[in-house]
Amino acid sequence: MSLLEPLRAFLKPRSLQTYLVGGAVRDTLLARETHDLDLTVQGSASALARAFADDIGASYFLMDEFFDVARVILDTDGEREIVDFARLRGETIERDLATRDFTINAMAVDIATWGGGLEGVIDPYRGLDDVQHRRVRAVTQDVFKQDAVRLMRAARLEAELDFVLDTETEGWVRRDAARLEGAPMERVRDEFVKLIAAPNLLRHLNRLENLDLMGRVLPEVNAMRGVTQSPPHIYDVFEHTLHAAAAAQEMEKAGYLNLAQGAFGTQLRHHFAQPTAGGRKRSELLRLALLLHDSGKPATRSVDEDGRIRFLGHEMVGQSLLETAFRRLKLSNEEIALGKLIVQNHMRPLLLAAGGLSDRVIYRFFRDTGEAGVDVLVHAWCDQAATYAPGMVSDEQNALHAVLARLLDRYYHARDKVVLPPALVTGADVLEILQLDPGPRVGAALEAVREAQAMGEIVSREEAIEFLKKFDPPA
Repeated sequence: MSLLEPLRAFLKPRSLQTYLVGGAVRDTLLARETHDLDLTVQGSASALARAFADDIGASYFLMDEFFDVARVILDTDGEREIVDFARLRGETIERDLATRDFTINAMAVDIATWGGGLEGVIDPYRGLDDVQHRRVRAVTQDVFKQDAVRLMRAARLEAELDFVLDTETEGWVRRDAARLEGAPMERVRDEFVKLIAAPNLLRHLNRLENLDLMGRVLPEVNAMRGVTQSPPHIYDVFEHTLHAAAAAQEMEKAGYLNLAQGAFGTQLRHHFAQPTAGGRKRSELLRLALLLHDSGKPATRSVDEDGRIRFLGHEMVGQSLLETAFRRLKLSNEEIALGKLIVQNHMRPLLLAAGGLSDRVIYRFFRDTGEAGVDVLVHAWCDQAATYAPGMVSDEQNALHAVLARLLDRYYHARDKVVLPPALVTGADVLEILQLDPGPRVGAALEAVREAQAMGEIVSREEAIEFLKKFDPPA
């Protein structure tokens, strides 16, 4: 809590009763690092938040004018610190805590005097006991009726803290699960993304299913249950997607060293740590895409005369369903585009493994996928890992792994030659040399030059010009 001391120094000359509440108290008692502070103040919370933001040079956001809730965000060295200010609900801190969701979040301390231990903790709902027993317990049976996002938060806290819902609270979650469908989806999304970032992802995804929440946040998965697949698949479509998302977590845990003999671990760790326009990690977007990559299979399932099950065109149906899901979850346009590219192209590495892999093919793959090509390749590894029985190695697997290594090698070690050759001629050159009118034929000519560069057939501007003189662009 790097902002705790600056916050105390800021509050010291002000005669306001200010409490640190919720997760920051809980996490401190658990010796967990936290970058989010929640304050309850007597008086104008938004005015205090704005003054604090100005004092430390941070950003200020008014979250809820009616309830007087505001947020201060400070970004330093790639790390984000958040302080939420809220006006005291009720006349006392005990009445304020009665409005909280779970007992482990219904504790408070006087921020000016608290030393970080048990002494001074205001705990009317026995949250300390639940922290000790690693238990998530609702303050009342109405907490999910008051705010349906708390349903997903219950599952997220289980995952993030490695706690367990108490029996009564678990029953209330199941009772009110359908309410999640009407909750603000951007808040549900934030809880869900935190859950899929927690360790032991497969266990937590199965837990969501067990609590009747999985299909509420991603209704696209509902049709996947029980949809069987031909060997070598050992899971139905639904179970396969859960295992595929979990494989992405295992790969990240291994530092991406289990792909291509670890030759690109550093590059892949950097790639998947990059933030998207929505502020989520690229690795988190990959897991979301994996959960939806086969969503098109139920609608495209067919059975050949020999009994083989096929899903022709499922990737195109799937990318459309992913877009629907991502828009419902209020993901950014950039995240939607990335997810669609991954799902639309997720079969290509496997198809390339069955054919040749010339530099022309490699160029066309990255031409169509761009930076998302790396995500597609790692997706293919995870997809395959969730196909076979553990420990099984097949010729198809070996072929795919060789293709992934080759594509990554060209992307990282021959980018300027094969993946993105430098422009040797311009559209103006094409217009002059071929005497064309502006239009798609110009683009076709430029693309032909780039492809010839990727093949090593052209290495200079002079050679590009000679190539154009002989080129007949399609009408």
